[in-house]
Amino acid sequence: MPEKLAHTWQEIRDALMTAALFSSIGISIGIGKLLIAQRERLSWRLIVGRALSTGGLSMAAGAILVWVPAVPLLGQIGIAAGLASLGTSGLERLLTRMLGGVSDAVKNENP
Repeated sequence: MPEKLAHTWQEIRDALMTAALFSSIGISIGIGKLLIAQRERLSWRLIVGRALSTGGLSMAAGAILVWVPAVPLLGQIGIAAGLASLGTSGLERLLTRMLGGVSDAVKNENP
């Protein structure tokens, strides 16, 4: 029984470390995109909000394991970086194009 508990603890620790890695990738990409944006005025609220949203998006890269369980960690990191780079509006545009609709972000750009 102690061996099984130790094995379970190791699996939980590995999963948390992977989630932390994905989140830190997303946070760094989100903050980097924010720092190079010239139109937006930086505020703590904007920085923290962008970091949280891109960190959460990049953690969603773990969902690929549902469809392809054997994806290596490097592939998961690439997916995490891609999702974080797209951001919420980019991901919305991608999904609506795939589904054949027009997103609100596109409608708002063309008044």
